[in-house]
Amino acid sequence: MNEKSMPVFVKVEDYKDVVDVIDLIRAKIDETKETLMKINELKNQEDTELEHWRTELEDIEGKVNFIDKSLFDPQSY
Repeated sequence: MNEKSMPVFVKVEDYKDVVDVIDLIRAKIDETKETLMKINELKNQEDTELEHWRTELEDIEGKVNFIDKSLFDPQSY
């Protein structure tokens, strides 16, 4: 029998400790996934808001350009 196929014996207390640690790690992974989902949601909301601001700024810029041309080159309108 080689070492890889030999049975491993672990104390019950050690086994319980390992199971508890694995459960804790799984809980932390779930918590981290939830946090990442919230961050992604906030980022999407931020991107939407920034796009709205960009659109509004372009609209204002167009209006200012129209006023500027109307004041300084009234014959073109």
